[in-house]
Amino acid sequence: MQEVKRDNKTNIRRLSERFDDIVSIVSPRAAYRRKTYRFAYDAIDKSRLRKKRKGLGGTGDTHLTESALYELREKIRDMGRNNGLVKGLLKTERDGVIGSTTMIQARTPDTGWNEAAEAAFKEEMVDRPCDVTGRFRFHDILRKSYLGYRRDGDVFCLFTPGGLQMCEGEQVGNPFGKADGEHFTITNGIAFSKKTKRVIGYYIGVPHKSGYFIDSATYKQYTADRVHHMFNSDRFSYSRGEPALASVINSIETLTDYIDAELVAAKVNACFSMFISRKDAFEPQPPFTKGSEPSGYDSDTGIRMEKISPGTIMYGEDGESATGIGQTRPGALFDPFVLRMLTIIGRPLLMPLMLITLDFSGATFMNARIAYQKVQGAWTDEQNVVVKPFGSGIWRWFIDRKVAARVLTDIKEKYWHEITCNRWPYVDPFKEAKADEFQLNNKTTTRTIICARQGHEFSDLAAQRAKEERILKDNGLEKKDDSTETETEGKQSKKDKDDEQK
Repeated sequence: MQEVKRDNKTNIRRLSERFDDIVSIVSPRAAYRRKTYRFAYDAIDKSRLRKKRKGLGGTGDTHLTESALYELREKIRDMGRNNGLVKGLLKTERDGVIGSTTMIQARTPDTGWNEAAEAAFKEEMVDRPCDVTGRFRFHDILRKSYLGYRRDGDVFCLFTPGGLQMCEGEQVGNPFGKADGEHFTITNGIAFSKKTKRVIGYYIGVPHKSGYFIDSATYKQYTADRVHHMFNSDRFSYSRGEPALASVINSIETLTDYIDAELVAAKVNACFSMFISRKDAFEPQPPFTKGSEPSGYDSDTGIRMEKISPGTIMYGEDGESATGIGQTRPGALFDPFVLRMLTIIGRPLLMPLMLITLDFSGATFMNARIAYQKVQGAWTDEQNVVVKPFGSGIWRWFIDRKVAARVLTDIKEKYWHEITCNRWPYVDPFKEAKADEFQLNNKTTTRTIICARQGHEFSDLAAQRAKEERILKDNGLEKKDDSTETETEGKQSKKDKDDEQK
């Protein structure tokens, strides 16, 4: 019986949507209102993301519709503005993945071509703003793009003749009244080929004031080769991504409400309260006015004369009494509970507790090292899957522009390049360096691996060191052999000890 009701509800919904399509032909305004009303009905359940799957289906991103994505984005953005925990988590991840430098180096066989390409990229993309607004440089774009991708679920970059143009999630969507084409379908503003299932284009424009659709008078079509889409998806069938913290929105709100309640309770508990009871109904005067005002109120203003600030005085009725119960707020279990909740909240970002709180008090070297290794593994995956493809797309677009302008010659290997992403310092530099030295001596690692872990290219580092040593030698400042100095110092130390014994 329940399955029959569910099928009837689905059929009615589909019939209503078909009717909307007919109405949109006659009156787009009326069709838009119908869609808005239906969304308001659906939005009553604020946990659509967590609805159980029905039946054996579930393919596609039916729960990531434009309206649902709009609500999720707005929720996370509001929390990012007003909740320090959310903002701090996203920025900690952004700083770990992107860091302060992301280098792109040409790797063609022509050394001169490589130097010319890198110099041109530095001059136009790194040293100057490179977006269409003329405000952001290459590294600024990387940082803001990654933060937007994790906060909103996706972000788009357009490769235009005037520079890079960044678009946030709500700028890509289905234009109102736009139907599927003969050879393609439109899902959440992305056109898919019916034959190959490949992405063939995007619909980008100004979002309607409601946020649910793209204004049909402003949208433009962009082919897939002109757009780079960074999106956070868990399944192959998803066309758009969901915010990284979508699964813990309720947990964040619950924890924030709990902390606010404890703060209010502690504040109230800190105020002094006095309870006054009257044992005799015929008491001649209030306890503090000494008879100057028998009623206890000022005769001119009507305001009670007896006050305590901060705090309150409560008066019982005749024959009544009240007793206050002192409480210690917050309780002893407050800190353990909050820390456990923070651990749960940090799970979608694969972030350990000490990085969520940025509190390293009591952490040992081993604990800190393991925590960093865990999160750095996740950050490395993000760099390989998200950051490097984005950087490669920008590099190819830049090289094509320079080749077309004849600044660079058109060679076969022009797209060959290497991207070096942010790497992280040692937890304990001395101990980690000694460990690297031990592994080098045992032939269990290489200098290339060690340099890559620190964000350097071994060949570049070796070339730079050779250059510095030549400069030192030319100026008579070459450094003595460390092993010889150490051996001499050892012999001198032994001689001094022998002299002291004598």
